[in-house]
Amino acid sequence: MLTRGLSQSDLARLAGVSRQAVSLWLREESPADMRVSHLLNLARALGVGAGDLVEPLPVLDPGDEGRAVAELLWDGLYPGLGEFCAAIARDEDRALARLVQVYGLYRAAGAAGGNVWASFPRYKRLIKPARRQGLERVWNLETGRA
Repeated sequence: MLTRGLSQSDLARLAGVSRQAVSLWLREESPADMRVSHLLNLARALGVGAGDLVEPLPVLDPGDEGRAVAELLWDGLYPGLGEFCAAIARDEDRALARLVQVYGLYRAAGAAGGNVWASFPRYKRLIKPARRQGLERVWNLETGRA
């Protein structure tokens, strides 16, 4: 939902249910009252498999989540980790730059994929200068530009 920029109302329309039903689904850990037909409608509309919608999302341990928020969202760049991860999935420069600035190119690429390397020339301007210099050296070595 966050990755595609959809609201609860959008999901409700796609699934053929009320916004209140979607709100209930999102609040419960296991939306037991979701009908199979609604799940299939939603999966078709989003272009994903129904199994993708019912699998639990990977989550951080509570201690890790607090640390990730402190490291990545200290200035309110995004309102929460969900929005930050959605921005990474949308290949947003600000989010990629923050991820790389905090964790470095290798760890960021391990978490977010190859776009971290491919898009580096585009988002590097958003990384603090001292950190950017070191990351540029690593990027140049890794991509054979050194």
